[in-house]
Amino acid sequence: MRNRIFYTFLVIAALFVVVYSPLTSYLLKDFITYKLEKALDMDIVFGKVNAKPPAQLRVTDIKATDKTGLALTSERAYLRLDPGKLLRAQFVLHCDFQNISIKSGLGESLNKVLGPFGIPPQASFKFDQIKGTITAKGGELFVTELNGTGQDFRFSGNFAKMKEKKVDYDLEFYINKKVLGESGGAQNGLLTDDDGDGWYTIKLSLKGDPRKPSSVYFSTGGIKLKIKPDTENAKK
Repeated sequence: MRNRIFYTFLVIAALFVVVYSPLTSYLLKDFITYKLEKALDMDIVFGKVNAKPPAQLRVTDIKATDKTGLALTSERAYLRLDPGKLLRAQFVLHCDFQNISIKSGLGESLNKVLGPFGIPPQASFKFDQIKGTITAKGGELFVTELNGTGQDFRFSGNFAKMKEKKVDYDLEFYINKKVLGESGGAQNGLLTDDDGDGWYTIKLSLKGDPRKPSSVYFSTGGIKLKIKPDTENAKK
């Protein structure tokens, strides 16, 4: 019992030093960069970093590179770490990225999702702001309250990457009508502007192994598809 109290005290003292030390900006930068690189499987470089107690960073000129090249750039970001969650072996980071460009492998993934609906492939996806909370624990990654806004594309939802390469996500994509013009999904009736606000909506939900998901749900203005495993056959 005494040893447990002692080690708890050491952890709290270490957190206090990290949060309030004059070296906070360097310590937080290295720690957050390491955790993000591990969680997202990317190489991340921050430009200028300013720290604000207790555990906030203002970062400029962010670059993230995946296996195929420069995947994401952001003009600036506001990052807030939750130190209390570290005591429970959880990395919780509240993120607010601004003026973002997504391309390379990450952009290709978006093109693959949106392509079947008649949306032309994009060399890059531009967003004014992307916000969300990243939680990493026990080898699993959770992105909640995800929200991205831009002139041509918007999205919102939640995403989880769990053990055994399983995923669980519910996302909504919003595409400005001017991106399609008079072609593609709009002509085929796959996409409709039900609200008359100039935006098409695609809802996507997927659970399990991405290559062989246990549950898939697509919904647009013109089509709905819902697939679930046959539990009766699974028992046989």
